[in-house]
Amino acid sequence: MSASRRSLGGSLRRAALAGCALVLLAATPATADGPLTGPGAGPELVLLHPHPLVVASGGRTTAYAHVLNRGTAPTTEPFTLVLQLPPGVFVAQPFTPADCTPEPFGHTVSCAFPAGLRPGETDTAVIPVFTSSGLPCGVLSGDAEVNTTGTPVLDSPAPFDIVVT
Repeated sequence: MSASRRSLGGSLRRAALAGCALVLLAATPATADGPLTGPGAGPELVLLHPHPLVVASGGRTTAYAHVLNRGTAPTTEPFTLVLQLPPGVFVAQPFTPADCTPEPFGHTVSCAFPAGLRPGETDTAVIPVFTSSGLPCGVLSGDAEVNTTGTPVLDSPAPFDIVVT
């Protein structure tokens, strides 16, 4: 085999490998929840659906609500995550972040997050929850919602189940 044929074969092999790598990169989402929206798109928040809560009547559990920035830039404004619970289900302190504010009657809590959430990162609210003693078994519904003045938010509000055992 001549030297030119060997280098041509090596060049073709390298070009094919590079082409496969480009196809893989193009097909791979930028985050677990999908590709970024594109160059210059800025921040884009996604409310990740809370997992169902399972709690005994009169018991306690913890709700976790996550907000992901899947955009191309950090957030430039604060946002608020609001967790709403049905009658018979209440929030309890301590909250994370610590400055979450419960509404009267304890069925709603609002958690403020500052600007600056970077692309690919999440902010999380950790909310202790308890149920009234004697609450009948069944499936109740709650909602999580992100409020902001200008940053696009996907999947908000997000309903979630509360299973009372």
